[in-house]
Amino acid sequence: MQFHIFQDAKLEWRWQLAGDDGKRIADSGDGYRDKEACLDSIAAVKASDDAIVLESVTSLMDSELLQMPGLFRQH
Repeated sequence: MQFHIFQDAKLEWRWQLAGDDGKRIADSGDGYRDKEACLDSIAAVKASDDAIVLESVTSLMDSELLQMPGLFRQH
């Protein structure tokens, strides 16, 4: 995988993460005024391997299900 950094039309710094096949996996979402802030954001993503993944159900028909214990599971 590779991080690519670039300046957008507003001259803000952004990053994109591409897989080995060159397809984009993720991006910064926001622009950064300076390059160092963009690089800090990349460092935060790289360090997030301990982040938990939460699974949620987004198409619930019954709002009472939202109150059920265990609806959100940690993986």
